[in-house]
Amino acid sequence: MKVVILADSLAMARPKSEGDIRDDATYPSRLEQSLRRQLGADAPIVVERGTRRRTIEFVISDWPELVDLKLAEVVIVHVGIVDCAPRVFMRVEHDLVNRLRPTALRDAILRFVHKHRRSIIRMRPRVYVPPERFRRHVQEVIELARASAVQSLVFVNILSPPSELEARSPGFQKNVSVYNQILNECVRGERLSLIDFDQMIRDAGGTEKLTIDGIHINEEGHALLARVLEEHVLNFIANKVDLVAGVPAGGAL
Repeated sequence: MKVVILADSLAMARPKSEGDIRDDATYPSRLEQSLRRQLGADAPIVVERGTRRRTIEFVISDWPELVDLKLAEVVIVHVGIVDCAPRVFMRVEHDLVNRLRPTALRDAILRFVHKHRRSIIRMRPRVYVPPERFRRHVQEVIELARASAVQSLVFVNILSPPSELEARSPGFQKNVSVYNQILNECVRGERLSLIDFDQMIRDAGGTEKLTIDGIHINEEGHALLARVLEEHVLNFIANKVDLVAGVPAGGAL
């Protein structure tokens, strides 16, 4: 059995300059370690595929290789913050600015943007994936799962940024609320699950306590999410055993 995690950088290890999260402290590694301790050789294989700057669009493009070919039974999708964060530059613009020569021109542009970021975003609010496109792609991911071997599709929702990030990127908190509501509306039905990680973090002390920078989770945050995912996977395995034994365990995805 395989559990595939398609995530952005929140699932990844981080160097000392970015919070110092070791690979074995991330929630995918913690999940795999705990399942091995409890199930031994019968533990599922946990395949973590975290990628910086991944949006829901990349989940769709990566699906054939990372889900279908691996015959994943449980898929965990943990994206959204990259989709909805307010942007000064879109991806192509960002890459063009980074390639500018002479570097003095690039640095001058970046200094201007840093100084006037709030005003620029207020004047021209943009995101990588607008809300309605995000909705369509979430629904598309669900349809991909229904057409595959996936028996349990889990979405993890988006953490609300703290006031410091809201001040730097006006509209950030509202965006997160809108996109989380889309997940609430779309992720409904048999074999579909939504983990309200945002509320879990609030209940456990808030982003000030459980994140590194207001977005990326610290070790305590990783441990919290790992425990919830562990419970989900163990319940899935128990239901699967009941089904094999002839006990009804729910319908198809």
